Order: sequence, then structure tokens, then C-alpha cells
Amino acid sequence: MKSIGMWLARLLSALTLVAGGVVFFAGAAQAATICGSVQVPPGQVIVSETLTNSCTGGYLTETIQPPSNGLQVCENGPVPSPYVITSTYTTNSCGPYQTGRINTVYNGIQICGNSNGSIPSGYVITSEGPNSTCAQWYAEVLHVAGNGSQICGNSPIPAGYVITANYQFGPCGIYLGGNINTASNGMQFCGNSPIPAGYVITANYQIASCGMYLGGRLNTVYNGITACADSPTPAGYWIAANGIQNASCGMYLAEVLRNS
Repeated sequence: MKSIGMWLARLLSALTLVAGGVVFFAGAAQAATICGSVQVPPGQVIVSETLTNSCTGGYLTETIQPPSNGLQVCENGPVPSPYVITSTYTTNSCGPYQTGRINTVYNGIQICGNSNGSIPSGYVITSEGPNSTCAQWYAEVLHVAGNGSQICGNSPIPAGYVITANYQFGPCGIYLGGNINTASNGMQFCGNSPIPAGYVITANYQIASCGMYLGGRLNTVYNGITACADSPTPAGYWIAANGIQNASCGMYLAEVLRNS
């Protein structure tokens, strides 16, 4: 009976589970197949696509698995953080889509521009330009963000940072260059910057270092603060009064924010 039990356990672990267009395979590869009409599960990448009888409606059959360093993937699929696309090329493995190579991000890594949307939190683009490794995409260099980091205008801005300067910068190609700094109470910022949580705009004015963008001043929010109407309203606060004339806000009116 013991040997039969062990055999049954092995048989069950090797069975393929088919449900809702998804076929899961047991084994070290942790691979599975899904139909192209099904969303790729979180934390998975597409490694091949073919036309089979398993998926109807003209959808391709996609093989998916967890990402790993150096893995070849189909570029129409998601790229989970902290992975980025480091090369792009054409193969027969991905149907009509391009193929790429993924690697875990590190300070100074070169990625392809089609990986821009999957840049892990805390990294910024510091240069970019044509590179055969990335086919038709620009190659971009990533660095960990820090106070005073020099970035390209198409870079994500990490949480807690603001843009403090904009200028022409050769390594950024068609994009402007700029500087970012961590937000602090009373600091100047450029109008193309995101506003960090817990801060409001209390003044708008021209700042030479901001180039074509209007500049201004940020302050940490508190109950009863007067903010400019172009400012976001932080979570937990509401506008208690608006339409207020305030010279500090430039072309914008002012409003009073409260949380109690």
C-alpha cells in the first residue's frame, strides 16, 4: 500500500490542470501555457508564442514562466520589477512580436527604451541614444536617484523628489536634461515636476533654472494653509475657501485647505 500511495502522489503532481484557457505544468521549469485572450498572471513573463488548436478566435498560445536573469522573453508581455529589457531582436519564438533579454536592474545598467515603463522604483534615466543592441529603440542608462541627480526629461521621478532645473543636455538626446532633489519645506521647484505627497504649492514665479517651465515654492501642508489653486489637495484635506486673490500665486487664485 505504501508504494501505491507514493505512486498516486507522483501521478497527481504530474497531471496537467486545464481551467479557463490556462494549462499548468508541474516541474522545475515552472512553465505554463495560456491563450492570448487571457491576462498574463502577475510575476510571469511570456517566453514563446505559437498558433495552436488549443486557443480559438485567432489567439496565440503563450508559454509563460517566472522571470530570471538573462531570460529571453516576448516583448508584448509584462516585465515584472526589478527586471528590465537589456536587448531587443527578432526570433521565431514570439510570433509577430520582438524578442528581448531581461536582467535585474543595477546601478549603471543599460536598458532598451521599450522597458521604460517597467523601470523599478528609485531609478532614473541619466543618458540615452541609438544602440544596435536595442534595435529601433534608444538605449538608456539607469542610475539610483540621489540628491542633485542629473536626469533626462523622459525619466520617471522617484517618490519624494522634485525637479529643480531644466536645461539642454547632450547625453539625453532629444530630451531636456534636469536635476532632481528631495522635497523640503520652502524649497523652489520647477512646474514640470510632480508634487510629493504632503506638499502643496504656495507660490508661482519665474525661476531661471527652470527653463521654459514656470517655477514656484513648495511647503508641507498643515491645517489652514493657503495654497495656490494649481496645487494638489493632499489626502485627508479639503478646500475650505477658494477664489482668494494672492499675489504669491501668480496667475492662479489661492485656496485655504483644512483637515478638521
